[in-house]
Amino acid sequence: MNAETAETLMRCHRPGKAADGRTQKAVKFAEQDPELQQKLRDQIQFDEQIVEVIHYIKPPDDLRQKLSNLGAQPRAEKAGLRRQMINPAMLTAFLGLLLLGGVIAFLIIERMEKFPGRESVEGLLGTAAKMTGVELEPLTSTPAQLGDWLYMRGYEGYQVLPEVAALPVVGSRVFRYDGRMVAQAAIDKNEALLFEFHASAFGVQLPQDGDWLLLTRDEWVGAIRQRGDHCFLLAIRGTKTEMRDLLQSLPKK
Repeated sequence: MNAETAETLMRCHRPGKAADGRTQKAVKFAEQDPELQQKLRDQIQFDEQIVEVIHYIKPPDDLRQKLSNLGAQPRAEKAGLRRQMINPAMLTAFLGLLLLGGVIAFLIIERMEKFPGRESVEGLLGTAAKMTGVELEPLTSTPAQLGDWLYMRGYEGYQVLPEVAALPVVGSRVFRYDGRMVAQAAIDKNEALLFEFHASAFGVQLPQDGDWLLLTRDEWVGAIRQRGDHCFLLAIRGTKTEMRDLLQSLPKK
């Protein structure tokens, strides 16, 4: 298999979906080629964005009732409605509305993802790929119990989110990233890393107590939230879908 064939076939690849043998071979070929590997990453990220856009398109709450009402109407009226729906003008208008809704949702997502300080956060997320594990001090704890431990190592003002407070911690450290203090804990769940840092030090501005915002760097995906002047960054090696599953598994607070 050559690079051109692999690039064509890998477009059929969808993470988590069964693929035929040729597509699997194309993906393996791409993983050995730096240029194709980057194209494959871009393709996967684009597919995830499209899925997010589709999820933003929600049918009306009373759609089921409307469909039931249509089902109860006389056949003649059904035929009339069917003819209207088949009408090219009606189909064009309907598809236009769907497309407009998708574009608006995409623009909303894109705007939300471009927050002040994003580049610094992406750089911090990138440090995860360079870790070997020896940087962390082994311990058995939880994020809720790390306050004094981190203070003794130079991180002041530590806070904890209720959602992650009870997660099992197997290692932790305090380090500097571009001269700014960061607290980090290794979570014994999905091999996750939890970062905490001061938003003002990194120039980050996010909605207070807003939802988790996802971002990616290399093979890592991060979810970030802000509370006061504290930012919480949860990171795993994987995809946005896997991160959403992890966030869904956290206790609701």
